[in-house]
Amino acid sequence: MKKALYSLLLAFFLSTYPLGMLFAQDSPPITEQITLFRSDIEQFENTDINIREEIHYYFPSYKHGIIREIPIDYKVQAGFKRPTTLTLNEIYYYPKDFPERKFTQYERSSKSGYAIFKIGDPESTIQGEYVYVIDYTLKNAVNYFDEYDELYLNITGNGWSVPIIQAVSNIKVPGSITDKICYTGLAGSTESNCTFEQVNDTEINLSSNTLLGNLEGLTVAVKMPKGTLEDTSRRQLFALLIANIGILLPIPTFIFLSGIVKKKGKNKKITVFPHYEPEKGMYPILGGYIYSKALNNKHITAEIIQLAIDGHIKIKQEGKRDYILAKDNVDKEISLEIPRTLYSGLFKKGDEVNTKKISSDFYLTVRSLNTSLNKEVYAEEYFSTERRNLKGKLVLAGVLGIFLFFFTIAQLSYIAATGWGIGLLISSILSLIFAFQVDIRADRGNKAYYELEGLKMYINTAEKHRIEFHNDPEKFRGVFEMLLPYAIIFGLEKKWANEFKDIYKEPPSWYEGDMRAFNSYVLANSIAGISKNVQARSAPPNSAGGFSSSHGASGGSGFSGGSSGGGFGGGGGSSW
Repeated sequence: MKKALYSLLLAFFLSTYPLGMLFAQDSPPITEQITLFRSDIEQFENTDINIREEIHYYFPSYKHGIIREIPIDYKVQAGFKRPTTLTLNEIYYYPKDFPERKFTQYERSSKSGYAIFKIGDPESTIQGEYVYVIDYTLKNAVNYFDEYDELYLNITGNGWSVPIIQAVSNIKVPGSITDKICYTGLAGSTESNCTFEQVNDTEINLSSNTLLGNLEGLTVAVKMPKGTLEDTSRRQLFALLIANIGILLPIPTFIFLSGIVKKKGKNKKITVFPHYEPEKGMYPILGGYIYSKALNNKHITAEIIQLAIDGHIKIKQEGKRDYILAKDNVDKEISLEIPRTLYSGLFKKGDEVNTKKISSDFYLTVRSLNTSLNKEVYAEEYFSTERRNLKGKLVLAGVLGIFLFFFTIAQLSYIAATGWGIGLLISSILSLIFAFQVDIRADRGNKAYYELEGLKMYINTAEKHRIEFHNDPEKFRGVFEMLLPYAIIFGLEKKWANEFKDIYKEPPSWYEGDMRAFNSYVLANSIAGISKNVQARSAPPNSAGGFSSSHGASGGSGFSGGSSGGGFGGGGGSSW
């Protein structure tokens, strides 16, 4: 009778109480998470720390596995880093319900000072809860203090992209535990939502009291009597110096580069005297190239004016800003190749050309001029091939060094050798700086440069010679025209013309314009307009113009300024 009654009551209970509630505690989680992060930590007297992590990871959908990142270099004073060594002892994973089915596929890499373990099979996927076991040893992961020794370790890491439901750890140290503290939460948090259980004088258990959310972790600090751990500070200092001594690389680099540039890349200074005659055999566009070590638009304009002065071109001003270049004395030969190339490029489509409408492919003429000038300055030994090669080597070394820096800085950071990266970068920049201090002019080019400086000095101090101009205006009319192209090269054409405006009131034979108010200053303004129009046609279409020839522990303690995310160890991970 009683059995029948019990059966009836049980049937009623099952019919009214949701069956799912009876098994709710056994139902699987619905989100990706670490259900348990268990670690066994043992520090030895020689400061080595052996860590065995057992990560229970739940995959609600199919994935290949997990990625575990562990930092292996740590910041010290002044932003430098010193390396630790991570030795992997064992790594494998298995389904939680089938521990006998072990898998060992993983890849190890490094980036930005982290050892990265990509665990799983790229050819297959898994689902459900798997246990990942990572056993490794950290060396040199210790800081020293005057009154005590310390283990300061970020147990879980604060870089996980999934929550950790429970974190537990067993910690063993080589000496008596005199104090202990733990931290939970985001990096920098000082919350201690965790519990210790003392096993004996040298061993404790630690567990988090609540779920650790994304980017939250568990950190521990344990005090021991001073002298418990072997003093490896000298070894660490040596490792720090070796890892960062490369920051001193710019010092010998500077000494070497300054010496070689001074010996092989510099010219003697020559006293400059003002004079009003260019060097024999010099012509404006060549002088400009030697003076500037490159071709620019002013040099082309100067040579156009020289062609006009020599009787090959007549310049006609029409309106305020329109200038016509016309062939003049067509039977008169242009003896020099480069001016002849310029002349042909200007009049490619006829005997006259508006400077605003110079052929759109005039830039090809400019390229040809640049190439020809480059050949001439080396052939005539104005420039030194040896110095050009030295400059090229220094530029190449600088560019390659900068490229190497960006290519290797992650690897250097991985071994805490950031100092070498900084030293390499600064040394490469020094190489570029010294490259541009190499004077590629040979002895002949150096003399020509100072001759041009003498012309510039004379032009720039023209007011001192005004009385000479007034006493013999015809003589200095020739001086005005002779030096006008060079004044254009130096950007002094308006200053030069201004000194003649009251004595040079008749236009030269090669210029036609408004004769009612002519003076040399008007001519200079006209030349500026020509130069602007030439510049617009000197660059190829669509061109801008011109010519080209942490992470990890600081040195701090977990007991003074400690927090979650501090200490050695740490890192984080995710699925893939």
